[in-house]
Amino acid sequence: MIKILVADDNEQITESLSKLLKDYDVTLAHDGKSALDIAASWKPDLVLLDVAMPVMSGIEVLGKLMAMPRRPLVIMLTGDESVETVSKAMGIGVFSYITKPLDADLLLDQVRKAAEFLNKSSAA
Repeated sequence: MIKILVADDNEQITESLSKLLKDYDVTLAHDGKSALDIAASWKPDLVLLDVAMPVMSGIEVLGKLMAMPRRPLVIMLTGDESVETVSKAMGIGVFSYITKPLDADLLLDQVRKAAEFLNKSSAA
């Protein structure tokens, strides 16, 4: 079972995503620093990461996640559709980028694609 870290400062979103992703092993974080601390110790396979968070932005967290020896796949979640933010995230190495309000079907589809990618990578 893939391990998913959901990092968003909006508790309503993290709780909703936790229920939506009930078939996966999910852990929640509510700010950038705790997301990074959890990722370092728990080693998730996939991180659903909000761009705008307190303490440390999602873009900062993404950069630090990509520097880890065992890098997770990252799906950015954001209400910020600016070209600058999207291109920065893509340049750092994000797997996918989903804008809010979140579409549950789209999100589940992207999580499934990430899971397939992880399964193929580990089989290789």
